[in-house]
Amino acid sequence: MKIKLSIAGLLLGAWLLPVAGNAADTPAKSAVPPSANETPGAQMTDNQRAKPAHRSVHPVDDSVITTKIRAKLVKDKQTRADNVEIETVNGAVDLTGTAGSKAKAARAVALARQVEGVKSVKNHIKITPPDTSAAGDKRSDKDRTAVKRRSDQPGSDTWITTKVKAKFVEDKQVTAANIHVKTLNGVVELTGTAKSMDESSKAASLARGVEHVKSVTNNIKVN
Repeated sequence: MKIKLSIAGLLLGAWLLPVAGNAADTPAKSAVPPSANETPGAQMTDNQRAKPAHRSVHPVDDSVITTKIRAKLVKDKQTRADNVEIETVNGAVDLTGTAGSKAKAARAVALARQVEGVKSVKNHIKITPPDTSAAGDKRSDKDRTAVKRRSDQPGSDTWITTKVKAKFVEDKQVTAANIHVKTLNGVVELTGTAKSMDESSKAASLARGVEHVKSVTNNIKVN
């Protein structure tokens, strides 16, 4: 009886060994579920942060598009007095700032769509009609101060901004996409980033060379 039981045990052990081997060869699945913050296929930088998807893959082309749109707005009688800001990322144009009426805002959108290379235009322009009622002014002191800081020559300031940006695009030393230009009554303010002090100084020098520029405030940060 003992001999029969031993033979049965040997046969059972020989059958179980391959099954155990196959189980050992199969990699165990992780018990920890993937994080909800993980982005499949995201490109990581050296500091292990995913690169923002909103950065342009062709910043020079986008700067050219922005410059051409601004030039159209300056030349157009309906839009030259408005304070429309333009941002272009991969051919997608975002219009912000202010306009005197819905018709003027729509006109700005139409002009932007005419520029070659524009894929889409988003209209985030706020409508701010001129306030002619001085007697019934219920605005706060802060709001009145903001109005005073508006340009007395919006058409000329927009023209100056366009010219400065055009000079940045043409110059090989300056990265036009990283430097922002704002003009108020002939005073140009430069912000954004530069790779070196030389690039920052060159940008300020180019801005000073534009006609009708009274002064240049250089607030460019050097990386």
